[in-house]
Amino acid sequence: MNCTPEQKLLSLYENQQVFHGEMHDHSASGGTSDGKCTLDVWIDEMKNLAMDFAAILDHRQIRHMYLPNWQDGLFIPGTEPGTFITDSNATRQDMHYLMLFPDRDLVARLLEQFPEFEFTGGTEGHFTYPTFTRARFGELIDSVTDMGGFFVHPHPKQYLQSDDPCQYWFRDFTGIEVFYWAMESEYTRENYKLWLDLLKDGKRIFACAGGDQHERPHDLCLTTLYAGEKTSASFIEKLRKGDFTCGPVSIRMLMGDTVAGGVCAFENQTLTVCTGDFHKSVKDPAHKYRLVVLDDQGVIHQQEISCEEDTFVTLPVRKDAKFVRAEVFDLVRYMRIAVGNPIWNK
Repeated sequence: MNCTPEQKLLSLYENQQVFHGEMHDHSASGGTSDGKCTLDVWIDEMKNLAMDFAAILDHRQIRHMYLPNWQDGLFIPGTEPGTFITDSNATRQDMHYLMLFPDRDLVARLLEQFPEFEFTGGTEGHFTYPTFTRARFGELIDSVTDMGGFFVHPHPKQYLQSDDPCQYWFRDFTGIEVFYWAMESEYTRENYKLWLDLLKDGKRIFACAGGDQHERPHDLCLTTLYAGEKTSASFIEKLRKGDFTCGPVSIRMLMGDTVAGGVCAFENQTLTVCTGDFHKSVKDPAHKYRLVVLDDQGVIHQQEISCEEDTFVTLPVRKDAKFVRAEVFDLVRYMRIAVGNPIWNK
């Protein structure tokens, strides 16, 4: 029996549930950590905020992942080091980077693999912020990927300074923080433009969100994804594929057998887009919301959508388009609240 495009899209997520969470945060875990809230505070506040997960990525140490109240799936393991890219053409060469892993023990293994970190070892181990050339930094990213992890360039325009978008790119199918601190922040506006410039330059890089919370947990910069179980491994699997939404609303796409974050030939294809699962932080029946579908030439479709039920749209795509993607806007707040990752043309 033939199924409709909508039925086919939903069947891919049939045994999965929606999760909303944070991709970039810090805790008060002792040692060199600079977060202000303990993991216990995070656990309580996440319940109040209806957050399903948070990536706790403390600096210069790994002890946060080995505290008694660490819970896999509620917390995603990883760390946020910094570096100078010594051969960068940027006028300011320092940057941070996020390394997220499906298993906490992989963090120490990665740090040990690169002697530049001077990692002291063990669950109380500390490490330094090494300098890298672009080539060596690329080797680090490749190692993160080979170990099953996910790499993100956080708050890109707030550290590294360059007029060349490619100075912010190191590997395709990694992430860059588009929403930073909050969806409407000046940082988000700068980083969103950078992401568009990278797409224009042909880079296949995923749009990510990160609150970078040190003070208290908040829900101003969420990520939405679907997974079969609440584990770090299942979340990382979706992040590595780009099958997630930068923002607190789900945007699922399907072209043939390819979902968001994937690559396929566009000729003789139609695109199906589904929006839904609005997080409570942006769900207001009194507001109006709009779905906008774009390719590299501009808007190809837009319509008002509901925040209370799934909305589907199926439309043709240009065979020579470089990519297609979708966004959701809150028309009352005049704000972009969700950015879906593209499907790229092969």
